[in-house]
Amino acid sequence: MDFLLLLEAIIKLGIPMVILSWIIFTWLYGGGDLDRNAGRKSIEAQVKKIKKSFEKKKHGGNSNYMMEKWMWFGSGFYGLAGLWTFAVIEIGDLLRVIFNPSSIPESFDHGFVTAAVELVLNQLGNLITAFLWFSYWADNGIITWLLVAYVGCWIGVELARRGEDMPLQVMLRKFRSMLP
Repeated sequence: MDFLLLLEAIIKLGIPMVILSWIIFTWLYGGGDLDRNAGRKSIEAQVKKIKKSFEKKKHGGNSNYMMEKWMWFGSGFYGLAGLWTFAVIEIGDLLRVIFNPSSIPESFDHGFVTAAVELVLNQLGNLITAFLWFSYWADNGIITWLLVAYVGCWIGVELARRGEDMPLQVMLRKFRSMLP
């Protein structure tokens, strides 16, 4: 395994997966939706139940935006990776428009209908890419990217599960003490 490939995967996908899964699962544990003492298989089963109840509610107003999108992308590890990929793609598109504002009038050169169709097709392409997130991130070493994303997700879940035992401030102090 190439060290630089592993480092790139950790920075671009592993660390964001840790952060996102920590945020989402902290909400789930804190809200009493998940049992902190449950094992990995039990957590997966509980998340499936949450997803089924979420689908029945159909935006009942209780969930936040990030939780809604995570459920929409399929929940679990795969949904979280899809959500992160979609966010990266959309932010990249937004930054391209901000730093190249002349692209806005250019998109209307062939008419409003053409611009609207291109926008819809771009969004559809972004969604498909997000659902096939592993192909977006990995030019080579797809197994490395998959493993890094999966491990990152479960590290975040474990940090959230143990969060009651170790508050964020304590965790940050321990992290700072490890730095030179």
